[in-house]
Amino acid sequence: MDPTSASLLLIVATDAALRLRLEWLERAGYKVRPACSLKDVEQACHAQEFDIVLVADAVEPKMKKAIGLTVRHFFPDAPILQMGRIRPDIEGDCFVTGDSREDLLQSVSKILRRDEIRPAAL
Repeated sequence: MDPTSASLLLIVATDAALRLRLEWLERAGYKVRPACSLKDVEQACHAQEFDIVLVADAVEPKMKKAIGLTVRHFFPDAPILQMGRIRPDIEGDCFVTGDSREDLLQSVSKILRRDEIRPAAL
């Protein structure tokens, strides 16, 4: 998939995390919609479709589960990438990656290209 056509939902807990990851992703050519709450996630899901959903590690586990249920309701097949994890908190087609710029961009690219990777195995 061409990055300029990929739409990402970025879910973070803090403004600092948002600014940093938003910059990384936008510089790589992705169209990013940020969300900082469950309400933001619901509004984003109503407004548009996403090729991938990114969830930062600082988001609380209970919130991650609620986010996962919401995303799955709107987009049952959308991959979810959890940053800074060694195993996913959200069930389904989930992946995990390190929290560095390189790890994040490489993982997003692999998922969007539909490389042969197993969920939770980046």
